[in-house]
Amino acid sequence: MSALALAEVSLALGSFTLGEISFTLEGPEILVVLGPNGAGKSVLLETIAGFHRPACGRIIIGDRDVTALPPERRRVGFLVQNFGLFPHLTIVQNVALAARGASSDGAAPAIGELLARFGIAHLAEASPLVLSPGEKQRVALARAQACRPDVFLLDEPFAALDAPARDELRLELLRFLRAARIPALFVTHDHTDVAALGDRVAIMREGRILQLAASSEVFHRPLSRTVAEIVGIENILAGRITSRDPRGLRVAVGGQIFWAVGDGPGGSEVDLAVRADAIRLVATDDSAVAAENRIPATVVALHNLGVLTKVTLDAGIRLIACLMTRDAAELGLAPGAAIVALIRAADVHPLVP
Repeated sequence: MSALALAEVSLALGSFTLGEISFTLEGPEILVVLGPNGAGKSVLLETIAGFHRPACGRIIIGDRDVTALPPERRRVGFLVQNFGLFPHLTIVQNVALAARGASSDGAAPAIGELLARFGIAHLAEASPLVLSPGEKQRVALARAQACRPDVFLLDEPFAALDAPARDELRLELLRFLRAARIPALFVTHDHTDVAALGDRVAIMREGRILQLAASSEVFHRPLSRTVAEIVGIENILAGRITSRDPRGLRVAVGGQIFWAVGDGPGGSEVDLAVRADAIRLVATDDSAVAAENRIPATVVALHNLGVLTKVTLDAGIRLIACLMTRDAAELGLAPGAAIVALIRAADVHPLVP
């Protein structure tokens, strides 16, 4: 039995349509929903939580069909942006509000125990206005846990925080979800959230899920150009398949030839996705390094990102590589420098048109 299952759920809100969403959430896994603004990520969570009634389809939580149930009967823990604490209530009142009516048999957890479990008992009478971001998250998690949820829904809870706070709270949230063993659906537009939290990722755009798979699968083998763009693949190259042989597809891209692992008929147009971190740069062509694609290029620009450096290359086509900053320094990279880009055929991914 799945922890959460959606079967062909759709609805219309004004001009926006959520279209035939189907997926399951298994056991204590974390599914991250990634997509641009306006993709329908928040609408999806709100529909699962019961704030919107689907025009068709079913929503199953555990062994209960909750499609027609009001939000308070779904046993869903919902964390929103900025954690959604009520500023006119104390911390204990915020948590107690969620516990009230959490179960018809009176089995809601004791508020004092919840506050102690999350390390916020000393803040019981405080106002949310005086809390740090970490304290607010702990209060929001305690409040969500107070309703004895069968599933957690998290709607970009870190969106308004600075980078150090986001990093800290991601780790804390992950520890909590793993310990609680409660499945979670986490909505974001931040790729770092996917890497840090997601067991699987669903790519969403214009009210539809375009790809749902393990995070590594989606980021390294996107199904389409749109998915590749959403997950931030830096090199998407338009080419034409000229032939196939045991090495894979031979694809002409501008004045270069790329070898790629995949399928496609000869003569057909194809887009190739190449991650920047899949490109190895060497000062001279090193035959000891296994790579089917060996492309002479000139450095155009360098963008120092701290530990990493992005390098823009001119190889008759534009390529972007990403490497450790210390490796870039050892290579003596600078605008105008000659370089060789080495790319394995397995790292050149043909995209479905």
